[in-house]
Amino acid sequence: MLKIGTVRWRGKCSKHPMFDPYTDGAGAVKGGCPRCQSLLEIHECHQKMLKLMRTFTPPQVKKKAVNPFEDLQESLF
Repeated sequence: MLKIGTVRWRGKCSKHPMFDPYTDGAGAVKGGCPRCQSLLEIHECHQKMLKLMRTFTPPQVKKKAVNPFEDLQESLF
């Protein structure tokens, strides 16, 4: 079993604080800034992980058939 908790991480480039890889994309990286490139790579890896998590389906657990009359008392005497 793999448990993945909620992670909140806010990263931004000190030179380009308005760069948002989600809305701007690769075309908005100015001058090949390595920090903006890293942010873009982190965003792409995150999107890929979310896609994989959504497409993964765990094995189906078969539920045991419940007999509704199993717990009934057969006779009072």
